[in-house]
Amino acid sequence: MPAMPSFLRCLLLCCLALPCFAMGTQRLSLDDGWRACGAATATPGASLHQLLQPGQLLCLERELSLAATPPRPQVLVLSALAASALWLDGVLIGSNGRPARQPGEETAGDIDFALPLASQQLTPGTHQLRLLLSTQHVPARLASPFHALYLLDRQDYRTALAWHRLPPLLLAGALGAAALLFLALTGLYQRQRHWAIFATLCLVAALLLVAETWRSFAGYAYPLHLPRLYLVSVLTWLFSTLLPVYFHAAYRLPHRPLAAAVLFALIALAGALPAHFDSRCWWMFCAGLAASLALNLLALRRRLPGSRSGTLIALASCILFLLTGSQFAEGGFALVVCFLLPPLCAQLLAQLLGERSKAARARQLENQLLRKSMQPHFLMNSLSLISELNAQSPQAADAFIEALGAELRMLNEYAQQASIALTQELALCHNYLRIMSTRLQQPCHLQLDGDAAGISVPPAILLTALENAFSHNRYRHGAVFLLQLEKRGQTQRLTLSLPSGELRQHAGSGVGEQYIRSSLHTVFGDSARYDCAPQQQGWRLTFTLPVTP
Repeated sequence: MPAMPSFLRCLLLCCLALPCFAMGTQRLSLDDGWRACGAATATPGASLHQLLQPGQLLCLERELSLAATPPRPQVLVLSALAASALWLDGVLIGSNGRPARQPGEETAGDIDFALPLASQQLTPGTHQLRLLLSTQHVPARLASPFHALYLLDRQDYRTALAWHRLPPLLLAGALGAAALLFLALTGLYQRQRHWAIFATLCLVAALLLVAETWRSFAGYAYPLHLPRLYLVSVLTWLFSTLLPVYFHAAYRLPHRPLAAAVLFALIALAGALPAHFDSRCWWMFCAGLAASLALNLLALRRRLPGSRSGTLIALASCILFLLTGSQFAEGGFALVVCFLLPPLCAQLLAQLLGERSKAARARQLENQLLRKSMQPHFLMNSLSLISELNAQSPQAADAFIEALGAELRMLNEYAQQASIALTQELALCHNYLRIMSTRLQQPCHLQLDGDAAGISVPPAILLTALENAFSHNRYRHGAVFLLQLEKRGQTQRLTLSLPSGELRQHAGSGVGEQYIRSSLHTVFGDSARYDCAPQQQGWRLTFTLPVTP
């Protein structure tokens, strides 16, 4: 797998440090110990999570005991779907919206409200904290409109906000840029589905991170919280669905509509669970990761290119997401996306560079093959033979010209392709032996032992081997070449037996063998092997090729 750029490594470290920083922040929670205003004692175990319900006006109070005055200014943070007003020791210290008994009279407050407190307001001793809350615009299906109430050092609060905002926004910007880059590359170079799907994945992930950061970055009135949750759920469903679709397209796995329908239904079912929005998103994302891991394991079983690194990425992402706990965007999603998408991005860029290099080498081999087919001595000998045959047997001359023209036409056609069917290669070889039989006035044949269907080879590799045989040997009585085909597991072995003849002087430079090795590496990479060894009556050439799915 290609190395991750330093910028992405720093971004990953920021996302890793974010949950740790959040857990290490010192704050005083004020959720418990509340009672109704004017009541003598607090209800045992009464918390704002239990007391605050949708569609009500609630007045609560509690005692706040401080052993010492905080050394630095503090901030009282209230996060709730409510309009609120707060009193400390009977003095109104702040309001967020306007609480009321009727929906038309309430002015909705922001979902997150931070109230600065001076050190003089927090002297040692017991203080009385009163809270007036109204939740007239909260939908009844939301179980608890209350999120958090705590007292925190103001500088720590600002630092925590920065840590919650900066890494997701940086990651969202990087993903948006990656989406534009891959859309441009898809249009210019790679018109492949998985490139477009990956660009869409980056775009959806960037939008999801922006939607999650929107709350802490810009703030909003609490009635907008529910639409934002629906937006996050839709984007999570899109990402969780597109992720396995990307791996399916990247590996070019067979289309199975029933399995795809089951996958989409499972992710949609996870999004419809009767649970909190974060829990639904967690289950949808988990289902998408599990489906992606299953597709990578299937590709690994078939030994498809890139399946090993893809499986490691998918497996590590699943484990990392499970270790992050229930936090979805603040921990799980941002962290896994930061770990998951950059390696996939690096793989695709490496694939682009490799394919462009491969295309350049293919053009070089094409030119080499065309030059080889237009060898001056081959053409001169053929033209001389045509002149002789035309004087002796015009019919034989016509047949030779037809065979020579077919050979040049097939070479020109096949030279433009990276690989051809073995049956096409055999047709090229049979036609070449037909030409050589006419030139030598002796029969030359190629016998086949095995089934050639479904096998692909680089163009003219067997033809080059036959040309080398005639270049180094003089077959005065003709020649019979044998090609044996044998499938062994995930490899296909082609064994070409070349008979020995009278050795002839040949000032060759090894171009033919170099073409064979280069063309095999261009098409199959390191998965193919070429061996040449002497045998009792000539030479044995072995081509070991991977089985194409």
